[in-house]
Amino acid sequence: MENRGTWNRTSPKPGPKDAAPKIVGPIPPDLEGKKAYLENWVKENRIPGKIQSWFTQPSKAETSDWRIHSQMLSKTNRVLSIEGPYKGAKPPKIVLDIDAQIRKPHLSKFRKSVLQIWFRATGDGRYGLAVQTILHSAEATREFKTFMNYLKHEHSSDILCCHQIQIRPVQAFDPAHPSPDSQIELHKGFGNEFLPIAGTGQMFHIADWTPRAKEPWLALPKRIREAIHPSKEDKFLECHAGPAYIAEALSPYFSASYAVDQRNIPRQVPHVRMIRSTVEKDFFEKFFAGKGKEGKWTIYLDPPNGKSLGSLVSKMAACRPERILLNSSNLSVATTEIKKFRNEGYMLRKIIPLDLEPGSNTFQTLFLFVPDRAGLLGRKTPHPGKVIKRIEKPATDMSNAAETIRFTQKRRK
Repeated sequence: MENRGTWNRTSPKPGPKDAAPKIVGPIPPDLEGKKAYLENWVKENRIPGKIQSWFTQPSKAETSDWRIHSQMLSKTNRVLSIEGPYKGAKPPKIVLDIDAQIRKPHLSKFRKSVLQIWFRATGDGRYGLAVQTILHSAEATREFKTFMNYLKHEHSSDILCCHQIQIRPVQAFDPAHPSPDSQIELHKGFGNEFLPIAGTGQMFHIADWTPRAKEPWLALPKRIREAIHPSKEDKFLECHAGPAYIAEALSPYFSASYAVDQRNIPRQVPHVRMIRSTVEKDFFEKFFAGKGKEGKWTIYLDPPNGKSLGSLVSKMAACRPERILLNSSNLSVATTEIKKFRNEGYMLRKIIPLDLEPGSNTFQTLFLFVPDRAGLLGRKTPHPGKVIKRIEKPATDMSNAAETIRFTQKRRK
């Protein structure tokens, strides 16, 4: 879950007193190799705390995101290739069938216009198609309509929707790594632009972020709840939320649930208050200055690509949340972050490894930080860990994200 488009792109350089974390080599793709990798990192960097049991779920190719994308062989020669959730994954039959269909002669103009086709998995074997294409001619437009008719007649039970996506300025659409200055235009083809998240009752927008492998992500809220044991009076804030699945799934166990994400994409989260904003500088001070923000808070952060929190550690700690959950995909950065939290009076309580993309050479680690009320960190004054009280400062508007998404429906001839 390292992929998020909500973090400030510029991160501060480490100071001269920061000790460089010890790198323990590339991450292996198998689970046993990942376990050994994490244990070696803990030993080499003298990380406090005990490693909890690994969290993972078997992941199927049929319930993961796939894409057919265009690759340039030369200035005038392009080929379409299939890309899966991890190296060596076998494409499901529906991906192979659609790949074969667009290679047929009667769709040649449409095929040449395709930049990529995203198979956005719902997690239960169904998909929504996001087709990024530049239709320069009437022939290509007619062939795209023919392609959509094929989907509706041959794959109506598996393909829930198909929409054309265009990015301005022109670039490859990637829901995990959106450009902060881009505009997404969605030209509706057929079906709803919202897709179900398996059998959870929740929805996500076809242009929004979700991890490619769905099974581990679907089970993650339960693992988080088991790790923190929230009381009904607690409140929850999810940062870099994407579709805010975590916040929505945990909302029954908190008195209030909030989520923040930079992208201007529609969300359907009836039990979560959604905030469109970056998470930087004085975000937390402004957030906790608002009405109804008193109480014990759990803050969940999942910075994209393992980006450093930088000065946000001290800003966040100054607001005295009850718990801070950091989901990190970069152990080198996490080593530094643990020291920063320690300096701010927050001790590392639990280390929970998350294999959210089985078979890939990545994994995440969930770090649970709590206030040092007993003075175990050697501070002169133990961390108070007090309940957040409203800060009497005017809360400012936090809805100035750069990226926009527009929705249009054009009549195709």
